[in-house]
Amino acid sequence: MTSNTRSPRRRRSSPPAPRPEPAGLHLFDYFDVDRRLHGDQVSSSNDEDGNAHGRQRALWQRLYDDERGSWRSLLVPDAEMIARIAALDLICPQFAAVTAWILRAATLAIASGQPLRLDPCVLLGAPGVGKSFYAHRLAQAFGVATLTIPMNTVTDRGTWFSGLAPVWRASAPGKIAQLLLDCSCASPVIFIDELEKSSPINPSETPVNVLHSLLEKENAARFTDEFLEVPIRADHIIWIATANDLAPLPASIVDRLIAFEIALKPGQMLAIQRSLFDEANDATGGLFATPTDALLEQLMAQTPRAMSRLWPIAFGFACVDGRRHVTRTDLAQAEDILRLGREAKGQIGFLSGIVPPAPPPAGAEPRKTRSRD
Repeated sequence: MTSNTRSPRRRRSSPPAPRPEPAGLHLFDYFDVDRRLHGDQVSSSNDEDGNAHGRQRALWQRLYDDERGSWRSLLVPDAEMIARIAALDLICPQFAAVTAWILRAATLAIASGQPLRLDPCVLLGAPGVGKSFYAHRLAQAFGVATLTIPMNTVTDRGTWFSGLAPVWRASAPGKIAQLLLDCSCASPVIFIDELEKSSPINPSETPVNVLHSLLEKENAARFTDEFLEVPIRADHIIWIATANDLAPLPASIVDRLIAFEIALKPGQMLAIQRSLFDEANDATGGLFATPTDALLEQLMAQTPRAMSRLWPIAFGFACVDGRRHVTRTDLAQAEDILRLGREAKGQIGFLSGIVPPAPPPAGAEPRKTRSRD
């Protein structure tokens, strides 16, 4: 049963005033929300909290009552941010070109007194070169909220990004709208891991298509989530993606990205190895002595991804032996568990330390097992 009677209107005398921020924007039009809540529309008399339209109205009401109003700050670089970003060269030297590009943009923003604006970028390279590691450290250096989207888990047409309309029982706002509405800053970092590896149930509805609007600043300035149904400003998001190969992506998506090809150089590996040891050691409270260059040089064949897994296992071997330094033997045993450098499949890593039963003596009768009828 439906009714055309409007719900009582609780008007404010005026939209909430924006907070005094050095730079900012109105994330949404306050009057768009007002019209959604109080405009001419049919409302259900039996809306419940679990009802999709009821949840949609609750979201509009939340925006309407938010003390922040529609105002959000923007990311304005300062000297401390510049220093944090520049320091990435010490731990991720293979990304020096990316870091330099960001530093130039940040320096320009400081000189002009404007917020930081970066075109969407993709870190392109072989598995294990540290793309995800760098992207997460870069997000930390910016000091803003971060959302990670593992593209290989996105199997629908893109509701992760754009939400699901309230005609569906499981409807909800997408991750983009949720992030922007929750944050106090309209310049969050969104990290898309393995951009080319989405696996939609329906290949004709690939979620990558949603990015055509989101990665284009003019369109993103009026991004409309299917559940929220109120245009919001998504044009200041910092997009960082990773990929092993751009070939599976539409040319129209590749054209919207600045691609940085990442390759490890022999001279960079020592610094990378040290940073990975330091990170793993910090997680233990700094229990272990810094390894020598000679020990690290024996690990040059391993990728950064492999080394990030290797150190904690090697620490365990050292601890069991009562030591606070790691030896090559510890690392070799850790490599054996992870099966690094082996071609053939064998025992599962956590079983590799179990001694197999001895074979029967020569000439002995084979052991019979009872079958269960």
